[in-house]
Amino acid sequence: MAQVKIVTDSNAFFLDPNLIEELGIEVVPLPIHIGGQTYPERVNFTDETFLRKLTQDQKGVYVDAPSVGQMQKLFGRLGQTADQIVCIHVSSALNDVAEVMRKAAANFMGRQRIIVLDTATTSAGLGLIVEAAARAAAAGAAQAEVVRIVRGMMPHMYALIFSDALEYLEAWGRLGAAQTLLGVMLGLKPFTIMEDGDLLPIEKVRNYGRAVDKLYEFIIEFSNVEQMYVLQHEFETEAAQLLERLELAFPDREFPVIGYPPSLAVHIGPKAMGVIVYEGDW
Repeated sequence: MAQVKIVTDSNAFFLDPNLIEELGIEVVPLPIHIGGQTYPERVNFTDETFLRKLTQDQKGVYVDAPSVGQMQKLFGRLGQTADQIVCIHVSSALNDVAEVMRKAAANFMGRQRIIVLDTATTSAGLGLIVEAAARAAAAGAAQAEVVRIVRGMMPHMYALIFSDALEYLEAWGRLGAAQTLLGVMLGLKPFTIMEDGDLLPIEKVRNYGRAVDKLYEFIIEFSNVEQMYVLQHEFETEAAQLLERLELAFPDREFPVIGYPPSLAVHIGPKAMGVIVYEGDW
């Protein structure tokens, strides 16, 4: 029986990008729209360039989902070598790619066994799940076992993110215009927590020092941090402060500091810091 094929999207972050080729992961680029032009996410267009454009025009820059037709072509190509596919995607609250994949897969019923999973997470959280699934598939795991691994990891992914601006949350309907206006007048900065795949505003702080405090308090509440990533852009000093405090709570542990993709930046803004925690079992 042919190896189960793993498909994901460009929102996924892999600490070692070589894993994509080594494990045969198919990565679907999400379309970025800027100034009337469309670019595939993270293909010949750097995250830094996107974040700069987003700063200049937050409403005219957005990330879309691929078309059903494009994904049908993808499944047709993959079907030449694999009749079992597991598609593992960013939360549907952030992008419609999982729904597009389901519509495209419906055309292949009876020819390919395609399972589409919305992980309800993003970035490094998505990457960790995809890597685990791809390693299992490479080791010969059946499709049902790969799906079990994904679904088993999903409830253990957590994210808390601090943004420097309220406007991006307003732009995709998570804050009202009045809330945003008042927050801007008071100099407040929002925190969002990922719940059921959605990034929901929970509170606001006035300064970056308090933001570091809140992130630290969030992390140390976990009894078993199996993996944790610090996401940041333009918060290098604050990220270093957070890691310095974590050294005392988690001696002999190293937590990577990474950037975040355009498909997350459109929701949290070009200047943000947060953590993604994978809590393992005892």
